[in-house]
Amino acid sequence: MRSTLFMAVLAAAALAVNPMQASAAPSFGGEVFGAFNTYSMGDVNDVIDVANSLGADYNEVGNGMTGGLGIRMWATENLMISGVWEPLFVTAEDGQGGPELTADANSFQITGGYFFPSATTARYGIAAGLGYYSLAEDTGEGSGLGFHVLGMSEWTVSRGFAVTAGAGYRFADVEVDNAGGASVDYSGFMARLGLAFYIPSGN
Repeated sequence: MRSTLFMAVLAAAALAVNPMQASAAPSFGGEVFGAFNTYSMGDVNDVIDVANSLGADYNEVGNGMTGGLGIRMWATENLMISGVWEPLFVTAEDGQGGPELTADANSFQITGGYFFPSATTARYGIAAGLGYYSLAEDTGEGSGLGFHVLGMSEWTVSRGFAVTAGAGYRFADVEVDNAGGASVDYSGFMARLGLAFYIPSGN
């Protein structure tokens, strides 16, 4: 009896100290975003330099536009977890009319973020995560893990709808199978701007 009463008092105290987190249910949603990325691409640009020395006229690669789709979950008011699919498009064109060179890949990323408390509709936070990177068929065979760090923000426009943004750095150097140690290096700056849609809840 005493232990039951003691546990009830502890539960009541926990609710009194943090009623918001105790009553708030996780919220789920989706996201679509556009992105601008820079890439290191040391080995790829070395290959381009060799081709150019033989008479081609390829541009070196170092950045590109892309986009992606994702899911988001607010575990608490301040903690957000997201998973995204982001295809990476890297193309070098030959000014002499030769075939395009591509270094495309698919990336699947999971990110955890902490957003600082805010009394407005704007929230800002920091985040870090891991990514799985798989080279596209035209690029070669190979896959590997990477990680990223981001500053993130979200502006609530209306119930269940928000504008999202993020900027940070990606570390992702993918070795190409059977290529003598050559790699496709997607490491670089990353910036995103998107829209998030949340499933309505009763809270």
